[in-house]
Order: sequence, then structure tokens, then C-alpha cells
Amino acid sequence: MPVPAHPRPAVLDLFAGAGGLGLGLTRAGFRVQAANEYESVFAATYALNHPETTVVAGDVLDPAIRAELLAAARGVDVVAGGPPCQGFSTVGKKDEDDPRNKLFYAFLEIVGHLKPRAVLFENVSGFRRMYGGRAFQALAGGLDDLGYATRRCDLLNAMDYGVPQSRQRTFVAAFREEVDFRFPAPTHGEPDKLFRRAPPLTLADALSDLPPVASGESADRYRSEPQNDYQRTMRAGAGETLTEHDGPWHGDRLRAVLAHVPPGGTILDVPEALRPKSYFANTYSRLWWDRPSTTITRNFGTPSSSRCIHPHADRGLTTREGARLQSFPDTYRFVGTRIRKNLQIGNAVPPRLAEAIGRELFRALEKP
Repeated sequence: MPVPAHPRPAVLDLFAGAGGLGLGLTRAGFRVQAANEYESVFAATYALNHPETTVVAGDVLDPAIRAELLAAARGVDVVAGGPPCQGFSTVGKKDEDDPRNKLFYAFLEIVGHLKPRAVLFENVSGFRRMYGGRAFQALAGGLDDLGYATRRCDLLNAMDYGVPQSRQRTFVAAFREEVDFRFPAPTHGEPDKLFRRAPPLTLADALSDLPPVASGESADRYRSEPQNDYQRTMRAGAGETLTEHDGPWHGDRLRAVLAHVPPGGTILDVPEALRPKSYFANTYSRLWWDRPSTTITRNFGTPSSSRCIHPHADRGLTTREGARLQSFPDTYRFVGTRIRKNLQIGNAVPPRLAEAIGRELFRALEKP
């Protein structure tokens, strides 16, 4: 078989989780050559859905794991990932001495070893201000030292790119050479003078083809044919069988609490006699059917977590609903218990957002 004249650019996906970033980059035209994930269950999910990728499971700080990963990632064009930065909360002359920052500096060391054409870094919405700016300064300085002087940084909301969820993340793209790269313009949201945007996607847009299930109930067939382009995209290749649509089980008292929460309401709408002994103002809160979801967390099936009560049912979200709100397709399979599956989904970069960024990155690297 002849070698393609222009092979797909290759990616190393670090701190890869369940593969949301990798899936988006793949759909944008990249080939994820290798990935690393510490959690074995997450790595299993990644390998199951990305059979073409060499998934190295284990601690990237382990010399044997690091060596295996570097060998698998040789020649990649892009290193992507979001290492944790907790150690920059400390004040000191050398933040790299904080053991909590070892993964952050491992990310930079791997970039330095592989020397890819581009680096795609992602982190929390407040990354640029985190710990007085020390984390961002460490990233910028580290990239400068490695020769990645051309950089773009932006705060993006997944809702602006066709994801039915308001979810902000900071992205930094860095390059070894001058390139014409800009982060993608929003495709959804309020229209302005420059762009014609589609309305933001709502929970109804994302979930209306799924059957109603109460707490403790499950369903394995869709409620209807797809009602819109988003549902058609999510269901492509899924057939007639619906998976992961099991209503979280809640006891009688919790269901009584949830029954008092109106759309958009919170625990403060519940009679005081029924409220739990301790709670936060944004817990036991219900979503809206006609709006995008607020940011879902790893505990989106647990009403005592942040806003995650279904708009019509007195329960937290099912695993399938959470995956839909993150823009994982229905064919994507998750390994582990319900709690572990929800953790993988809630921690992920939404694939649709990653794809939008990936298309601009692909274009910049392919342009002569």
C-alpha cells in the first residue's frame, strides 16, 4: 500500500482521561498516536474507543512508564493535555520543588524531549489568574525556554461551539514556528454584527429523544427518532439500543425533597423541615429544559452535588444524559461502575469543543 503524500498529523494525548480531547482532535483530522492516563479504568475506556492509539496506562513520573510513552510518541506533531497545577498555590523561590507540580513539569519535559510542532494545553477557566498568575507564568516561561515563543491563549465556553452546556476552559496553543492560528470563532450564542450564530443548544435539544425514567428505573430503547441535527449526530451508528440510561436510585426522603424544587430552583425552595442538615446554596438544584446545562461535574448523578436534577424527573442525571450534555456520542463506551463512568464524563473536555479547536489547529499546521 502506498504511503499517503500527506499523512495525518500525529498527537500525544497526556492526562488523557476518557478521551474527550482525543476524540475531538481525531474528528478534526489528527491521528492520536499515543496517550497516557494514570487511572486504569479511564485508560481502559480510552483504549476501547481509540483502538488505533497506543494507550500507556500508569504514572508518567515512573521512569519505565515515561520511557514506554516517549517511545510510542516518537515523531508526534502535537503534544496535548491538561496537567494539574495545585502546587502553585504555595509561595516560594522554586515552585518546581513542590511535589504537587511534578506532573506539570513532566508535561513540559515531555514537550522538550519530543519537540513537537505544536503544544495544546488546557486547564480551568481561571488558569491565567490562578495562584496570583504563578501557574501561567511557569507555563509561559517553560514554553519560552523550549522554543515555543508563538502562543495564543483564550478562555472558551463549550456552549459557544454547539455543546448543550455552559462550560469554560482555558486553552493555550504554542508553536515552534510562526503560524497563522486563531482559536475558533463561536458558532452558537447571541448573534452579533460579525457572525451569524445558531441559538445555544438546550437540554431539550440534547435529550428529548431519550425516554423518561424515574429514580431507579432504566430504559434501553430510544423514545423517538432523532428530533434535530445534534441528536442525529449523537446517535450516528448507535442502532436502536440505548445504553447507560439508568435513573440514579434515591430514597423516599430525597425524592420528597426533589419534588419541591421547581425548574431552576434550589434547596432554598424546599420547606425547611425537609432540608438536609447541611448544604450549599447551589446544591439540590434543578436544571432547565429550555436552556443549556450549567457545568456538569463528576457527581452529576448526585443531587447533593452542584445543579444536576433533571428538569422533569425527581432524580439526578443518568450516565447517558451526562454524556449527551458533554457531547460524547451514544456509541462511546465507558468502563467501570456508574460512579467511575460519571467521573470520566464529568472530567472530560467536551469532544465538540475539542473538535472546533482541532480544526483550526489542523488548518494552521497544514498551511504552507
